[in-house]
Amino acid sequence: MKQIIRLLTLAAIVLPVHSLPAVAATRTAASEQVIYCWDRARGIVQEKRRRTCNGAEVSAEQAFALKTRYEKARRAHLVRGDALRRAEAARPVRFHSAGTAFAVSSDGFFLTSAHVVAKCHAVEMRVPGSQRRLATRVVAVDAKNDLALVRAAYRPKRFLLVAPVLPRNGEPLALIGFPQEGKIRLTPRLTPVNIDYTLSNPEKRGLIGVVGDVRRGNSGGPALDSKGRVVGVVKAKIDSVQAARLTGTTLKHLGVVTEAREMARFLKLAKSKFAIDTSRGIERTLKELFTIGEAATVRIDCLHRNKRNLR
Repeated sequence: MKQIIRLLTLAAIVLPVHSLPAVAATRTAASEQVIYCWDRARGIVQEKRRRTCNGAEVSAEQAFALKTRYEKARRAHLVRGDALRRAEAARPVRFHSAGTAFAVSSDGFFLTSAHVVAKCHAVEMRVPGSQRRLATRVVAVDAKNDLALVRAAYRPKRFLLVAPVLPRNGEPLALIGFPQEGKIRLTPRLTPVNIDYTLSNPEKRGLIGVVGDVRRGNSGGPALDSKGRVVGVVKAKIDSVQAARLTGTTLKHLGVVTEAREMARFLKLAKSKFAIDTSRGIERTLKELFTIGEAATVRIDCLHRNKRNLR
């Protein structure tokens, strides 16, 4: 009897060991099986081996329904795109360039750089995050200081306050605008920079030199101090080679900002409302600065006559 029990025990130990290769083979076969894999982020269904599927496994019926839905949405997107292109081509004006403007009061007046609206046959304001385009009128221009006041039938969530004093050399600023990054942005972006008066001293030229990634599209946007107040209007990206000759230092990303005192003089002459923040203010994080600037900033499009419609 003891010998029989010993044999049965040995079989119980040995049999599972002999069955392991079969289990492993089954698992391998299952992982190599081709299934329908749904990539939720991209909205597509692909046939993949189970081990390579990073999405959700779906049945053949579900795959068919998902593919049908995706194709319907893709065709609708193409139709809308074609309609927009045809409508754009039929317009009497076409897009030429883009810049930035910001609200200086609650009654629809926005400040920008004069070169943003110079030589434009028409000017449009783009409401951030949407496809809305609003006809915009140029109210006043100061070509010497590169400033322009425009107005449109749009009231942003807030307007920006002007800083009471110039910031010190080396202090950080936040530029809010629509910098070109391969394509024209529909939403504003914050670009951090630092003041460098060796590049341009506002006491001498009325311009603040800044070191940072200033790009086309930033022009006309507000330069905010660490408390969210406007210290100037972004004028331009400057020539790094020429700056190196003047300062003896080679720097890659440089720009200049028309300082707040020139801005205030211009707004007074244009009889536009604006407000200077005389409070001590509070230090802001970059996220808070972006929230302040984004709510008052818009994109300005310069349009030229469409040559196709002139024939």
